[in-house]
Amino acid sequence: MNDIYHLDLLDEARNPNNFGDLETPDFVSTNYNASCGDVITVSVKLSKDKKKIQDIKWKGQGCVISQASMSVLSQRIIGSEIVKIQQLSQKEILQDLGLDKISVGRIKCLLLGLTAVRKLLNKLEAK
Repeated sequence: MNDIYHLDLLDEARNPNNFGDLETPDFVSTNYNASCGDVITVSVKLSKDKKKIQDIKWKGQGCVISQASMSVLSQRIIGSEIVKIQQLSQKEILQDLGLDKISVGRIKCLLLGLTAVRKLLNKLEAK
């Protein structure tokens, strides 16, 4: 797929999964892409053993890539072990979006949500 604004990608950004607020999150993290102004705030609820993401909600503004990638990421990580989330790669996020590659200038957009999630997981590790 060469056209990054493919209809599926647009639909994902227009109808995002897990968009909104958690009433009682364990952790919240906001991440900005200074180069283009995208922003994503992620809230998570951890499992009782603190080893998995039980629930996730997010809000954000930005380009189709940042919003669609956070949408698919949020679906992917619900119920996932934190260790597995820390190991997610750019290639896996691209595959989740149905993309083979992305321009260098769009990588920060693609990884904005994952970076926000990793920031809050680092808060967990610091405790």
